[in-house]
Amino acid sequence: MKRRLTSLSAALLLGTVLLVACGSSAPGSSAQPVTGDVTALTEQLPVSGDVPTSGRLRLSRVVPAALRVTVDSTPAGVTVTPGPPVADGPDSLVALAVTGRGAGLVTLSVSVGGSPAARVTVPLAELQLQSLGGAAPYVAAAGVAAPGGVLLRAPANAEEERRHSLRLVAGQTVTLLPFALQGFEAITSHATRGAEVWVAVRGVTSAGSFLLRREANGQVTRFAAGTTDTLNHLTPAPDGRVWFTAYGQAALLSLDPVSGAVRRQEVEGGLPETLVSAPDGTLYYTRRGTAPAVVAFSPVTGQTRAYPVGTANVSVPEALHAAPDGTLWFTETRTGAVWNLEPHSGAQRSLTLPAGTRPSALAVTASGTLWVADQSRATLLRVPAGASSGAFLPVPAAAPTGPRALTVTPEGALWFESGGQLAKVINGG
Repeated sequence: MKRRLTSLSAALLLGTVLLVACGSSAPGSSAQPVTGDVTALTEQLPVSGDVPTSGRLRLSRVVPAALRVTVDSTPAGVTVTPGPPVADGPDSLVALAVTGRGAGLVTLSVSVGGSPAARVTVPLAELQLQSLGGAAPYVAAAGVAAPGGVLLRAPANAEEERRHSLRLVAGQTVTLLPFALQGFEAITSHATRGAEVWVAVRGVTSAGSFLLRREANGQVTRFAAGTTDTLNHLTPAPDGRVWFTAYGQAALLSLDPVSGAVRRQEVEGGLPETLVSAPDGTLYYTRRGTAPAVVAFSPVTGQTRAYPVGTANVSVPEALHAAPDGTLWFTETRTGAVWNLEPHSGAQRSLTLPAGTRPSALAVTASGTLWVADQSRATLLRVPAGASSGAFLPVPAAAPTGPRALTVTPEGALWFESGGQLAKVINGG
């Protein structure tokens, strides 16, 4: 299996467009100055581990004959070997081959002609793969962080065993969490609060859909949702309530686990879609239609503030994520863009993405690193905090391909499912 994955990764690397915008090392750029107007940009992350992948460094406006790249330092247990520079238009490309296993920063010395050498740092990631079990590949619809790992949910139309349970992956152990569902009932959303696991279930009787809380001791409590519509976007709030949306309803719903009461917060301007909670307890959701926007809602005061995005009747903001710095990341599906919103000022900025990129999912680490999945190309893009562009990581792919269910754990690791396997990327600094 490892040999097959390696060959697939190599084919993917050759077939993937990796032209990230180069230029001066202005604020927000991930390029590093070398000498004069020459800059170095990591286009593709070097990766160690189960599927080693060479990195790629672009040196702008310099010919190969004038360039020398050597390695100063690497993380323990890893060897990085620069290949000979290769011309690419006015630039030079240097491949960074990887052997061993580890993650961290690689320090390179780059000299151009007779100029003094400049030091350039390149993040090195480590990739770990493991099976999710079962005769057929496990396809994940979503994941959330859990103690020591990640908690995965299958699509609501998966076979019965998978739509009735979750998979808890901690280390090399995969544990099935069943919820005693029946027939066509299906888990449509899930979340964690401490040791508690919450799931939303699409009901198939007149009693409607419902929520289940599974405690650390395995005890499961059922809460009626008061609707027959499909429930989505479970979002625990700091005050103890659990918020969610119901398909087709122009409202936010919240459950008080103490009383079992469900309350409705009507919304205006369109149906709420992606729902997240910011560190300060503010809820944010997206809406499309005649007035596409990211909308802030305060559960304390009931006040809302809409931040218009994109173009009326065209834009579809999705994949909303709250970052540690208080900003929000989201995708714009129709244009294939990724945007950052600063709620206090309302300022918005977009990432510099290669032409043809189709963002399918986002994840943000505690340090502010943004990961962007492109399922159409089976790649991830790693964007450092404050940067406007990033470096690619090809994803080991087999049918059905990924990456799906991006999940960041507190220690900064990224988890995702691809080709029925679970991958863990240990961040490269």
